[in-house]
Amino acid sequence: MRQESVSRNELFEEKEGSMKLEKLNLDINELRSLILEALKNKHETQYLTICSHVAALSVQKYNLKPDSRIISLDETTYYLHQDDEDLIRELIWNLIIERVLTIGINSSNAEWPFLKVTAYGEKVLNSNEPIPHDPSGYILRVTKKIPSIDNIIIRYLTESIETYNINMLLSSTIALGCASEKAMLLLIETFSDSIDKEDERIKFKKKIENTFIKTKFEAFKTEYTLKKSNFPKNLNEGFETTFIGIFELIRANRNDAGHPNGKEFTKEHLYANLQVIIPYLEKIYEMLKYFKETKI
Repeated sequence: MRQESVSRNELFEEKEGSMKLEKLNLDINELRSLILEALKNKHETQYLTICSHVAALSVQKYNLKPDSRIISLDETTYYLHQDDEDLIRELIWNLIIERVLTIGINSSNAEWPFLKVTAYGEKVLNSNEPIPHDPSGYILRVTKKIPSIDNIIIRYLTESIETYNINMLLSSTIALGCASEKAMLLLIETFSDSIDKEDERIKFKKKIENTFIKTKFEAFKTEYTLKKSNFPKNLNEGFETTFIGIFELIRANRNDAGHPNGKEFTKEHLYANLQVIIPYLEKIYEMLKYFKETKI
């Protein structure tokens, strides 16, 4: 059945119970977050409806002062400044490119302004984990979980997300590998400094001096395993899976992406890697804290 495209005047007739907002002046990623939130409860929609929902979410989230004629926030139709509507249209096209949205709902409503969340988009929107399609939300979740996280790690994570969202999957994979490697290097350095006996510390530092990350990691893994029984249980939990497994996975992917061997990466594959790196980083920072405070 064909749905009628709702015009601005039909959807946003200025009367009691309606309110036009001033320009929001939101960061582009904040506005993107609001669009994704609006789509969670409306998988079949159209452009101006999304604008209306974003306006309502903005009022709630940013506690915007309503017009004096508005009696009830819940019963009010909000609409946006033209500049914000134009920016939302640009962001919607980005989400179409990223395969979160597709133009049209069905064969009877197959053209703009009708929009539908794709099967991949449903997976993204239903995720309880931080999603790369919401860059500011993703980074905020990471920094909340790990307040002391190194700025270089955040820079590479941000680069990975941004290139992921424009389908530059090789670049995104390499940047994610760099974020992982920086975290691992910080851990290995802190671990070496925590070795109490000077001769053991010097010996370990020589093993990892001027070597590739794989050599450093293997030396660390061997030394950690030898001393593992002296560490608290919570530190050892997930060492083989969360820690070693994810590091090796991301490192191998980075190597494949960085060499012209023809390997292809799917969006779904990299999406999963952007999810698992967060518990991996949490584990690293748990270990960093312990080795900063404890001599071994």
